[in-house]
Amino acid sequence: MPLPVLSKSLFKLGLECPLRLKHALTRPALPRKSDEDEYMQMLARGGYMFEKLVRIYHPGEDMYVPKESHAAASARTLAKIKAGDCTLHETTFTHGDLMARTDMIRVHGSFIDLIEIKSASAEADAQLETEATTLNTKAWQPYVIDLAFQVHVAGLALKAAGIDKTIRACFYLPNKNGIANAEECRGLFSITEQNSGGRPEVVYKGNAQAGDASSLIAIVDATEAVASAHPQEHSIAEATATLSGFAEGHRWPSPELGLKCKSCEFNVPGQTSGYDLCWGTQARAEHHLFTLGFLGNLERGNPGTIQRIIAQAAPRAPQITDLQDEDIVGDGKLQRTWKRQIMAVRTGRPFLSPELAKNPAGLMRCLPEHYPLYFLDYEGTRWALPSAPGCRPYGQVAFQWSCHVIDNPGASPRHVEWLDTESENPNVGFLESLRRVLGEQGTIYHWSSYEITITQELADEIRGDASKADLVSWVDRNWGTPGSKKTAVKSERTLDLLEISRGHFYDPAMKGSHSIKAVLPVIWKNPTIQKLFPKYAVDQHGKAVKNPYEALPALTLEDSAKGSPIDLTQLEAMDIVKNGTGAMRAYEHVRYGLAAGQPAERKAIRRQLMRYCELDTAAMIMIWKHWVG
Repeated sequence: MPLPVLSKSLFKLGLECPLRLKHALTRPALPRKSDEDEYMQMLARGGYMFEKLVRIYHPGEDMYVPKESHAAASARTLAKIKAGDCTLHETTFTHGDLMARTDMIRVHGSFIDLIEIKSASAEADAQLETEATTLNTKAWQPYVIDLAFQVHVAGLALKAAGIDKTIRACFYLPNKNGIANAEECRGLFSITEQNSGGRPEVVYKGNAQAGDASSLIAIVDATEAVASAHPQEHSIAEATATLSGFAEGHRWPSPELGLKCKSCEFNVPGQTSGYDLCWGTQARAEHHLFTLGFLGNLERGNPGTIQRIIAQAAPRAPQITDLQDEDIVGDGKLQRTWKRQIMAVRTGRPFLSPELAKNPAGLMRCLPEHYPLYFLDYEGTRWALPSAPGCRPYGQVAFQWSCHVIDNPGASPRHVEWLDTESENPNVGFLESLRRVLGEQGTIYHWSSYEITITQELADEIRGDASKADLVSWVDRNWGTPGSKKTAVKSERTLDLLEISRGHFYDPAMKGSHSIKAVLPVIWKNPTIQKLFPKYAVDQHGKAVKNPYEALPALTLEDSAKGSPIDLTQLEAMDIVKNGTGAMRAYEHVRYGLAAGQPAERKAIRRQLMRYCELDTAAMIMIWKHWVG
């Protein structure tokens, strides 16, 4: 049996936990979280498009050959390096059982620049350089380790081939200070997935070329950071030797069960996953210890608590009710939240704070003088590549809002909405339409700080435009202004229902989450709420639902030419828009995907987006009505 190849992705998994490397090498393959993580897949698509932009400005030979052996790919790379100065993309280096693919190398004289192209952003100066100290933060350490592994394997391969060159390492990243020109916008890039599951193909339809000026690519010198990288207090060489030894000898350490297992790539509920293999009978329980909200904070406040509870509970699964009062140190907001969750599970009864029980109208600012009441939800997206000329990488694109309005006490809710799938940059229209609806009076409800953050960000984008001064002033008055704790101005109109939920409500069925998707099914058990919102009571087959989101009809697209259903695989098998990521994907299809040129498909997807966003604000009213009684 051939020895397993230790690639950089496997190396990083093994650093997190050697047993994750074992799970990754198991055949047939074990399920992973990333297999179903649509948001991470969207980020990856943005990364591919940014890499395409880098290749346009830094052209070179593409060394990738499908199904070629790692050894052959490495031999071709080394031959190109021996031949003289060059720029190469998708190179491969191997040495023994180690293999590293590198996005780009530049050979010039006695140096090789090994370049990692990432979609993570940084701020660059006028020379497009970023301070190397940026890489010293905890958030950047996984990327530095990734690049350090590539440098290590490349160095071994060069030495074995008798090539004497100095390796320098750097990152090419989207520059958050950069401004897109007309040839660098998202709409000029299309992406096609490969049936084989390989790298998707990115096609560029613009006119940019090597030598053109661009401010979108930040360059970070990582040579020093890579040289000093010591994952888990070991050198890269020591870490690779240890992991290779595990894989070669098939001798794996015993599982060390703990907090890190909660976020394990192989922790996939509902399937036999690597997590289940490690945890055995302790893997699953309705109120598993891992359902405690903000569990990491508890461990930091009282180190060793989680592993002790796991050990004491064996052989059964640890549960949140195994925690005792002495395990929760302090009496802060989080500590009170933990105690409420534990008590609710122990008693089987929901928690309702005295404030919410006795004075819900005062707590939630819905006394007569606080009307109208606006229940508001946004949909937006960000791309590594700007949406329009003059915009920045990862700038917010706010394309939709939904609002349910209760004009006065006792009035029935009315629904208003706004969706722009036509404009390259819909942000100003977004704010202007909001101002027309919200005006200057009433309470604005939202779930999480997202709506406030986005509104303030959109206002800051146009703050220097004198023609938009009145619009910016409206945002400042009604939404507050960002800043430090001393300088920020909080809005008197907005109220975060998520914070109300966290501070005043908990039901055992929420399993530690205060997401609106977790709270709503609990509220939906109330027959009065179901009677008030009959349109969400059954699904498209007439079957009663436990969660109103199940009532959204499945997406069906008709081929306007043939009058028959379109093969949804043409639209990446996009099913129903039931979450924020689904809304982002739907918007991308309308703006840039296969549906962009098909009026019937565009109309169907727009309708789907409206249904989803409308339910988000209807859900807020359901929860609000349940709380106020």
